[in-house]
Amino acid sequence: MGLCACSNDSGPSIDPPASGAIIDPAVGGPTQPNQVFIDLSKESQTSVARNAWDLGFYTGSDFRVILNNSSSTLARPIQKVELNDVSAADTVGFGVQLNIDAIFGALFGPPPVWLPEAKTWSDDPSGDLTKTAIDEISDTAEDNPVYIINRGKNPDGSPRGWMKVRTLRNGEGYTLQYAEINATSYQELNVSKRDDIDFVAVSFDTGIITTIPERNDWDFAFTIFTDLLTVGPGTSIPYAIRDYVISNRNGVEVAQVEVTGEIGYDNFSYGQIGSVDFSTAISAIGNGWRNVAQPGSNIETGVKEGIFYVVKDTSGNYYKLRFTRLVDAQSGERGNPQFQYDLLEE
Repeated sequence: MGLCACSNDSGPSIDPPASGAIIDPAVGGPTQPNQVFIDLSKESQTSVARNAWDLGFYTGSDFRVILNNSSSTLARPIQKVELNDVSAADTVGFGVQLNIDAIFGALFGPPPVWLPEAKTWSDDPSGDLTKTAIDEISDTAEDNPVYIINRGKNPDGSPRGWMKVRTLRNGEGYTLQYAEINATSYQELNVSKRDDIDFVAVSFDTGIITTIPERNDWDFAFTIFTDLLTVGPGTSIPYAIRDYVISNRNGVEVAQVEVTGEIGYDNFSYGQIGSVDFSTAISAIGNGWRNVAQPGSNIETGVKEGIFYVVKDTSGNYYKLRFTRLVDAQSGERGNPQFQYDLLEE
């Protein structure tokens, strides 16, 4: 690490990929205030406060907007297209519906009629951009409605507040209109697409943020994640999960490997890569690497034994990786992950 593969010509020097390391992602303890982006080939991590942004604007050919999944942000359209026409009267009842805790609380009683709709208020956890809570932005302005946004929660559990928003196309970019619910004027922010990232992150408080790594500078990230919990036939609800790992959708592939009598982490080699099945899903690791104790169960909260992973990173390198810690040894608190990884070489 830190050495260069140098030659005698005038071309640029190239840093070789890290051979491996033991990493303690700085997620920040039990409330996990940070999203931590890991770059295996550079043996590096980048922490971003998970309440630092609200929306992500897709930089590909489509016009899509994602919600801050890590803060359990939810969005719901209303039948209006002008922000100044929207007031609190348009959101009556939303407080006990468009809220991740209220949705879960609705399970403890007769199911309300709106419960099956709740899954459409968050982005699909698969990362499928055709299944976002905010519909694709139309080039016809009148087809882009106002959305009521519940910004979710801060790491300490306090509410982040509510906004009304509308997004329009602006040439090859976007124009975001936003304001508090009862405001009679609004702010506008133009968002340009970029070639080096998948989503331009925007905060309603500070505008465009630039702290999230570029698309080729991370392989996976530790985060709190809003998944869908099946609660009945055809009914799922958004549900926050801690200790979640999402993969970079740009070239990262992950295979889970079961430890057997013949295959283990220590003896797994490059020549065995062809024997495992890779996935490009952003949830390929997800929460499958750890156990959480349940009432009446003898399972302890901690790393799941008997599995490890093979990761193809954004640079095309292959690594074997195993998680070695979930909780702090002294306090027993979650939010203290650790993993080991090693480069697989031909």
